[in-house]
Amino acid sequence: MNVRVKVDPQTVAAAGSALAGIAQRMADDLATLETTVTGPATPWGEDENGSVFALAYRSVLGHALSALGSHVQQIGEAAVGLHAQARAIAATDDEAAAGLSGSRS
Repeated sequence: MNVRVKVDPQTVAAAGSALAGIAQRMADDLATLETTVTGPATPWGEDENGSVFALAYRSVLGHALSALGSHVQQIGEAAVGLHAQARAIAATDDEAAAGLSGSRS
């Protein structure tokens, strides 16, 4: 099977930039969420039941924030990868064009 794929480096780079913007907004939203849910307010109260709930809540919260942070990091890394791929595609195209123009002489 012979399949041709046309990839525009500028489009790939633009997708990387868009993804980087999404990662940044996610990071900002995560920081806001973390500030809100780890703030000084204790809506569950200071009694024994509230203290037990707070312990479980903070344990789950830490795991959830860590998982969300991991997703933000992965999206940021994907954005960097798209930019790197765009540069590699452009470099390959430039080399191929140079080879073609050099072989015509």
